[in-house]
Amino acid sequence: MGFSYLIDLVAKSNLVRAIFFLALPFAAYLWIFLPLIPADGHAMGHDNAMAMPNLMAGYYWFLKNGPFAVPWFSPGECGGVPFIADLTVGYHAFPQWATFVLGPIAAIRLTFTVFALLGAIGFFVLMRGPFHASEWAALTSAVLFLFSGFYTYRAAVGQLLHAFTLTPWLAWVLLAARPRALSVAWHAVLCVVIGGLIIAYMVHSGMVHIIPPAAIAVAVILLVHGQIQGHRLQPWLIFVGSIVASIAFSGLRLSAAIAFLTHFPRNDLPLPGYPTLLDAAKSAFRLLFWWPPQDAGTQMTNLIRPQGFARHEFEYSTGPVSLILLVAGAAASLQQTWRNGGVALHRLARALPVAVAITATLAIPIFLNWYYPPWNATLKSWPYFQSNSTFIRWFALYVPLVVLFAGLAFDRLVARGTVAVIGLATITLATIVWALLSDLTYYKAQPYDGAAGEMSWRATKSAADVPVVTEMTISDFVKVPVTRLNDSIFNGQSQLWCYQPIFGNVRESMIVKAMREGPALADLGNGLLNVKNPACYLFPKENSCRPGEHFHIEQRDAAEHFLRYEPFPFQVSALQRIADSINCYSLLLAGLLLIFLAGKTGLSMRRIRAKGHRAG
Repeated sequence: MGFSYLIDLVAKSNLVRAIFFLALPFAAYLWIFLPLIPADGHAMGHDNAMAMPNLMAGYYWFLKNGPFAVPWFSPGECGGVPFIADLTVGYHAFPQWATFVLGPIAAIRLTFTVFALLGAIGFFVLMRGPFHASEWAALTSAVLFLFSGFYTYRAAVGQLLHAFTLTPWLAWVLLAARPRALSVAWHAVLCVVIGGLIIAYMVHSGMVHIIPPAAIAVAVILLVHGQIQGHRLQPWLIFVGSIVASIAFSGLRLSAAIAFLTHFPRNDLPLPGYPTLLDAAKSAFRLLFWWPPQDAGTQMTNLIRPQGFARHEFEYSTGPVSLILLVAGAAASLQQTWRNGGVALHRLARALPVAVAITATLAIPIFLNWYYPPWNATLKSWPYFQSNSTFIRWFALYVPLVVLFAGLAFDRLVARGTVAVIGLATITLATIVWALLSDLTYYKAQPYDGAAGEMSWRATKSAADVPVVTEMTISDFVKVPVTRLNDSIFNGQSQLWCYQPIFGNVRESMIVKAMREGPALADLGNGLLNVKNPACYLFPKENSCRPGEHFHIEQRDAAEHFLRYEPFPFQVSALQRIADSINCYSLLLAGLLLIFLAGKTGLSMRRIRAKGHRAG
């Protein structure tokens, strides 16, 4: 009797059931996965070997120059490199700014927690709002997205791709219903600004290579929504406007990154792939609904030239529960169509173009992961694609779509009320059990020790405490593992054999020249100091130098400022100046527009309520 009363209470109270059914799986999620990012810093993910030194470089810059100065360069690795132009750096992002307050380890753990919850809530809002799904279907999608593998396991190894969880929020912004307080035009402007800020945050957070699959997933969501609720042009116009706005909001960084990639395009990195399109499709299917293979090499994954990919590169699973929902939902739809006498030809004709567009879009990751030498050579000749070392991560495109269709299938399969409560509880329990049964050995045995970075943060509380780079060092690879190379930054050293992907997997593109171990300001002869002038990596023509060139003796004052994490004079390109101005003024305009629209909405709502009171 008590159990029946609980189900009846939850079924009748919107607020109680939403909190109840999202809080419990979220608590279970943190209980299972948060320990993979240990609070003591030991056995952290290997990619923190780059992420944590970058967070600390940003912290040193912040202490020296305040919150508004742009960190163009960092002296703490590779003898001096561009910082904001490095697309793996996320200075203007949540983890960096949380580091300012909490320290790097707590910031990484907090980022994991906050953005996992944001992703779950985002899918609930998307399903409940634009798709008009039941609360049970919306919660089903929220739970499945929360436990999906792409975000979770990459965070566990130290890849800060947290902005991926904003994908459902971007879709929601494009499809959000217009409030009565705003006109159609102002609503569109508001959505463009917010959508642009979301995409710009993806750029600034350091997940640039995942933006295209996330954006394509959003485009498919728009197509699906149009097929269900009716096609409209406005969401697509807002989407295009958001992309344009995002370029303006992140212009400074994008322009600098393009300048950096111009000299280091990474087009010599080989592309792995599957021998046939069928092999790629089978792998995508397996990775979406089952655990990844134990052996990440060619035997189990059938990959050609896998480049030592480890388990986390194959984590995309939404679990077998989502597959069951998809199959059962498709069967129920076919059965209902059969009972209704089949599909009318005119309806089929209207649906066919959308079906073809969705199918062609879903085939993109399959084709990108097909290993065919002429095709690979073509990809390596295209901008953006040439700088990629793998397209396996494009399988992330499928994750939001599987979650979306699973939620829609729930509503088709399960009646509202008590049955829906039991159905959601069963799905939630099965998803949690699936996560518990996952083999986490690989993630629990990660090699990076974040204690040194945490100790440096605790010891650096003011600008005077920042460890000035005084030495160039080359680690003994027998004694110092790759995952500790960049940790030299914590001791006022710059590692010449640094962990920096833009220079290649084994630094094959790095321009060493006359660099050597020893004092950073040592005279190397020929008028050169023992420190790189990082401006030459971005703007060699404007600074009369070549990429990889050193500071000269007469530039000693500038070099000293650089080594202290302070600005030094350098010239930028005309394109960079334009991008900087657009970035600055567009963000200022966006802020003013948001303030204006917030005030306008508030006044309109007051008028509407006042009219309602007078009418009453």
